Amino acid sequence: MVLDEALCGVKELYEDRLHDITVERLVMGIFFTGVKLSTGLCGISYTPTAEIHKRSGCLQIGSTSRRELPFKGALVSDLLAISDDDLLLRTVRIVILNALSALFLTHNLYCIVEDCDALDMIDPASMNKICMVGAIRPFVDRFKEMDHVKLQIVEQKIESLRRDEIRYFVPSAEAASALSLCDTAVITGAAIANGTMDTLLGYTGRAKHVIVAGPTAGFIPDALFRRGVSVVSTVVVVRPEMTLDFLAEGMGAYQLFRNKCIRKINIVNGVRENSIGKGASSG
Repeated sequence: MVLDEALCGVKELYEDRLHDITVERLVMGIFFTGVKLSTGLCGISYTPTAEIHKRSGCLQIGSTSRRELPFKGALVSDLLAISDDDLLLRTVRIVILNALSALFLTHNLYCIVEDCDALDMIDPASMNKICMVGAIRPFVDRFKEMDHVKLQIVEQKIESLRRDEIRYFVPSAEAASALSLCDTAVITGAAIANGTMDTLLGYTGRAKHVIVAGPTAGFIPDALFRRGVSVVSTVVVVRPEMTLDFLAEGMGAYQLFRNKCIRKINIVNGVRENSIGKGASSG
């Protein structure tokens, strides 16, 4: 699985240094979860709030291996070693993975294009049948302006779309069909948090462009690239304490961007970079 492969990759990069790193602060906000490590590195990820409550209710977390002690001060190596697939623990592992990965998301290791949208790097004429998994607002607004494209948006609830977007709605049960027929796939990073990313990517074999977007995808992208992803559009945290303060108060991505807590980056798959437009530079 993508998450397991990424975890193995980070463990190999850190080697024995991983055993000295602890959790300094963990915040599970309504929209995003964030962590700051003893190294000063910070990572964030989508919080699957509805799914966690659906499985466990509001009295306790249903996981059998859930720690009774707080996460604060815990060794990240111990937390990453937990095999339980509980959604809360998965979310904690993802934010730790993202924080650890921040050290390696550099221009000398990856082709990174900063502070632009992933769609700016793709020739619009090459996109005709577009399937989005998750109504990622910046992408939806851009696609709605393209008269030549056929857009489908896979969502669990039709209420996630605005009134003028209902015509794009595809129920999640039909994701396989929609993805298998598109030439451009945009998949929310939240699919990593809820455990569906591997399945969704398995349907995109015919797509020219596969974009995984969102803060949850802020880890080393090799596992995603091996599955044909063209671009990982994600963020790095540049103001850790303010980021965690905002998340603790229930704020989301808009406030984080507006206050320059996070910076957008696009990591390009070198194997598929011939599909990326010439207007972008890796800086």
